[in-house]
Amino acid sequence: MALLDPLHGRLEHFALALTRDRDAARDIVGETILIAYERFETLREPAAFLSYLFTIARRVHQARQRHGRRTEPLEAAHWERLHDPRLAPDIRADISAVYAALEQLPAPQREAVVLFEIVGLSLKEIHEIQGGTLVAVKVRISRGRKRLAKILGVDATPAAPRDRSTAASEHRRVEPLPLYTVIEDL
Repeated sequence: MALLDPLHGRLEHFALALTRDRDAARDIVGETILIAYERFETLREPAAFLSYLFTIARRVHQARQRHGRRTEPLEAAHWERLHDPRLAPDIRADISAVYAALEQLPAPQREAVVLFEIVGLSLKEIHEIQGGTLVAVKVRISRGRKRLAKILGVDATPAAPRDRSTAASEHRRVEPLPLYTVIEDL
């Protein structure tokens, strides 16, 4: 439980971004925690708990989709419950537009963008969750960002050039086009 507490909020955000339905997200979080608890002895090192947890959540979501329990698109009334009521109405509309645009991305790109931009995971952590190669994760994020920018009708060119040396050497988080920039440009 000590490992779960600091990650619980991030796990909820990830599940909500995947399902776009609070009840389904809570179900995924609950099932993920149960599976993680039951199989905790298979975890080799506590530092890998984050990727362990998010991998389980991703697999639970995929299993639910395969079994035909797909979620329906949210109605306008549901969007209001997704956002902080203290936010200004114009910001809520921008956030809703971003989430609607996210729905149009292919699942692997949507997952990568959500994990990177909304949940705040590093490229290496996303690689551990999604599998494949680190380059594939970078490509999914890059293509997802470009597609989001196109859907939202904003310029996808970053303001400052990207420093490739630090990103490649340490697999650090690279931020050429964060979603809040896309929102500000709307």
